Amino acid sequence: MAGKKKSTRTSPRLGRRTSEMAGPGADDLARIALDLFAERHFASVTIKDISRAAKVNSAMIYYYFKDKEDLFRAAIERAVDEAFDLFDSHRDSRKHDNPADAISDWLEIHVDLSRQLRNVVKIALDCKGVIGNLKEGQDPIKRFYSHEDRILQRTISDGIQQGIFRKVDPAVVATMISTILDGVMARSIILEDFDMVTTVEEIKQALFSHLGYRGRGQ
Repeated sequence: MAGKKKSTRTSPRLGRRTSEMAGPGADDLARIALDLFAERHFASVTIKDISRAAKVNSAMIYYYFKDKEDLFRAAIERAVDEAFDLFDSHRDSRKHDNPADAISDWLEIHVDLSRQLRNVVKIALDCKGVIGNLKEGQDPIKRFYSHEDRILQRTISDGIQQGIFRKVDPAVVATMISTILDGVMARSIILEDFDMVTTVEEIKQALFSHLGYRGRGQ
């Protein structure tokens, strides 16, 4: 008699399944849940809603995630990681020696990735109460802003060192840029006819004026 086949199941936290199990995996479920959480509020989305959208039994969700809060955290982490990947791929394809061009692209990237970033903004509004019990440094929303802050501060500092920006506090200006972009994303959620492209262009010009940047050869 053949020996009993050893189960390939590992910890659900790692998002791995037995080889016999079919259907969406942990990443797929997190993506589906993210869309629902972004479309509605955390409190109004149920595990049954997510299972119906994923076309799986609720037990499949509980196989991977302890509860709805656990799935919510995974959905946020996935959204933030996706935003990081998209930011990095855009920046890598448009590298610049001029910090002003780098900031310009950073603002334009937010227009290009507006759909993904709107989801981050939407779920960020819900996340404080849900992930407030996480240890410091594990909050994916804080990680998102920390990542953005490092990029902006480094770029502004480079511009000051090159003499194309006036002397400002890079931390203050970086926070200002980030806050303005949050406002742009929020407004684009509220108003369907909001002209994000024109608004970002106006923000860019106001920012360069604040930084004392006059453009090349001026």
